[in-house]
Amino acid sequence: MQRNHLINYMPDVQNFEKNMSTLSSKWDLLTLLGSMSNIGMDTSETRKAFEELLDVPLKRLIEETFNKSVNELESKAQTAIDILIRNLFERTADIGFLATDDDIRDYLLFLKSTDMSASEEMREIKIHKKNTLSARFKEYVLKYSVYENIILLDTKGKVLIQLDQTNPITYSKDPLIQESLYTYEGYVETFSSSDLNHHKPSLIYSFRVCDPQSEEPLGVLCLIFRFENELQSIFRKLTRENPYIALELLDSDGEVIASSSAHHVPVGSFLSPRNNADHQTYYAGFEYLFKAVKTTGYQGYNGSGWIGHAMVPLHLAFRSSSRTSFATNELFDSVSNAQAYYPQELQDILEKANKIQRELDITVWNGNVQIANTVGHENPFTKALLSEISKTGEETKRIFDHTVAGLNRAMMIQHLEDLKFQSSLAIDIMDRNLYERANDCRWWALTTTFRESLAHITISEEHREKITSILKYINSLYTVYHSMFIYDREGTIIAVSNESENAILGKKVGYSWAMETLDLKTAQEYVVSTFEPTPYYANRSTYIYNACIRNLNNENVGGIGIVFDAESQFEAMLHDTLPKDENHFVEQGMFALFIDRNGTVVSSTTAEISIGETLPLPIAILELSPGQSDAQILPYNGLYYAVGATCSNGYREYKQSDGYDNDIIALLYRPIGEVQAVEKETPTQRLYTYPKQNGTEETTEISTFFVGGSLFAVESKNVVCSLAHQELTSILHASEYNLGVISYEKRMVSVISLAKLLGMEKKYDKESDTIILVKAVIEKQVVYLGLAVDAIYSSPEIPLRSISQYSNVLKNENSLTKAVIIPDNPEDFANEMISILDMPKIYAQLIQPYARPMQKVMA
Repeated sequence: MQRNHLINYMPDVQNFEKNMSTLSSKWDLLTLLGSMSNIGMDTSETRKAFEELLDVPLKRLIEETFNKSVNELESKAQTAIDILIRNLFERTADIGFLATDDDIRDYLLFLKSTDMSASEEMREIKIHKKNTLSARFKEYVLKYSVYENIILLDTKGKVLIQLDQTNPITYSKDPLIQESLYTYEGYVETFSSSDLNHHKPSLIYSFRVCDPQSEEPLGVLCLIFRFENELQSIFRKLTRENPYIALELLDSDGEVIASSSAHHVPVGSFLSPRNNADHQTYYAGFEYLFKAVKTTGYQGYNGSGWIGHAMVPLHLAFRSSSRTSFATNELFDSVSNAQAYYPQELQDILEKANKIQRELDITVWNGNVQIANTVGHENPFTKALLSEISKTGEETKRIFDHTVAGLNRAMMIQHLEDLKFQSSLAIDIMDRNLYERANDCRWWALTTTFRESLAHITISEEHREKITSILKYINSLYTVYHSMFIYDREGTIIAVSNESENAILGKKVGYSWAMETLDLKTAQEYVVSTFEPTPYYANRSTYIYNACIRNLNNENVGGIGIVFDAESQFEAMLHDTLPKDENHFVEQGMFALFIDRNGTVVSSTTAEISIGETLPLPIAILELSPGQSDAQILPYNGLYYAVGATCSNGYREYKQSDGYDNDIIALLYRPIGEVQAVEKETPTQRLYTYPKQNGTEETTEISTFFVGGSLFAVESKNVVCSLAHQELTSILHASEYNLGVISYEKRMVSVISLAKLLGMEKKYDKESDTIILVKAVIEKQVVYLGLAVDAIYSSPEIPLRSISQYSNVLKNENSLTKAVIIPDNPEDFANEMISILDMPKIYAQLIQPYARPMQKVMA
């Protein structure tokens, strides 16, 4: 897909094009000057090769910049719709359970069976029951704070009780009433303007309340969800780090039903609910980048077909392409800049650029050799031209290196940003889920049957059976629980929902949390066990949520414990937040964890890390503040991982104002590669400062090259040329130093390994190694020899005063070094002097039966 029209909005791409344009003009000039030189230096092929290679990183840079913005829009839109759907899934269970509440049924049965005009006493009883039920509704909303109102109506639409006293509705004509009375579904979900809620768009969950004996409908119960409040809470969190993004919730036709910026994208306006090929749209006079997504659903629930939508003005879409919201460190810098951790495509770009540069280096090196071997070779113009060509090639390659490194760094940062975001999503899902658990235990503790039954000092078998029946019904609706149990004022378990746990009946709860529960003072308080193995969960670790049960005189008479199915539920939460491909498979090697402040694992998606295991983690992660996120590169089990981390911050009043303190950290791991020694600066990347000529003092030209990380030299007059990509022909029974032969100008030339002469184990690599063809006069005869080296370097002109010949005292008869170059400054060459090789001695040494390793001279 062509995205060239977007370049004007991409600063990083523009900078790259600007740099390459400047270099292109420079190559034009050098090509012209090269054709005018006395050696006919042609750089047009080099320039063409670099320009052809330029398209690859340019296209990749454009794609990565584009994809980063689109992916950010997608992740935020997907999170917004999926978080909402998870919340609404809990609401579908709420209405189904509350519509069977005994107190609500009893009130409606009372109204049905009583003639209210009969007596003042009946009217007073009615008022008392209404006030009692209103107080119960208030208790419900205190715990489930996602609702703004509860309304109970009769079958004709008359409002019997409602929590919101400012709502003037007394009789409703909303069609949801009839649908709720006769639907075959377990609930009715309606989003529309309704007279039940001030004639404004509202999300209402409703269902009929029936006679428990005859199943005859008695009325309709409505729970009005705090829709706008919830969406703004979701939007606010998702746009905090990038305020340029606008988030919307659309219906299936594209009408905006919620907006993060109502003055910018008003509710009621229309946006495209479907993506186009370039993800661009036009709205209110501006071009936008956008992404529209459907929910992935939750446990089969997909809501009402709503669409998550995110958009950003095109001129702002790529502004933050290089901004990070976490602090990079030394390990991040090392790994992100190490070629070993580059994607293969980027490694290929660098390899091609290196190959072009090596060929240019050989051309320039050979040009200098040619000048050195030409009679009357003093030609400052040509030497300067060759130097400039070499510098321009190096500058071009540096831009490639910098661009590719920048691409990899940007990709690494994007991985970390994604993981940080996904970790915040994971912990948000956990907080929202456990918020419901804290609500559930407190609400169910208010069940009238529980309160009346436990009020008796001796609890009858009939009461136990009724309590057990209710627990089983609740547990069938709320499958996130392993079991539920009721204990009396002494802490003895009298009923349990899961028959497989019947062995605990009649036993006392031997944990401090039960005693704390029995001592609670208000219906808003609750107690949570520590996360530890428990016999109530087959000796696995979980949380048990507890609330005190009070009789109708508000005296503490027992407690309810609900055992969260932590193992499966937490793992499912983590698995849902792991990024997946189009086939819904998690990327190989990725995993996620919940841990506590000590680094102890609460949940894990990998079998390699067990619950209860303690991980060694950086202090920066273990000491994250509530709601704070971080991202780092960390080693684990022989691999480097990009890791995103977020500490829990609660949801609504849960963990924020209810007194419960239990910080959990979500971690997401994405593998980068095996831990290995990150390559340090190579010798060819170091700058060598040669001695400088003073005035008219005599000089000589040398040609330098690398072997085993050290710089060596040969007098240029002894060099014929350097050759790359040479195929060697092996010679049977040759010396171990003889790699084979090559053909050069119709003569066979032996090639030796200088590395082996230095005592190093190194195989010849025709793709990366270079062969230097040298000549020497042996017994008045010119002989040729090939030297296999790691890389050629430069061809400087050195003052004779800086060349120190070996004295006979210091060198033995087998020494292969004739002199060393003394630097002008002691710190040059990192205290290592350059050895000038003695070519006749090397040749003579090689024809001996046994060659001895050459001694490298160090300063």
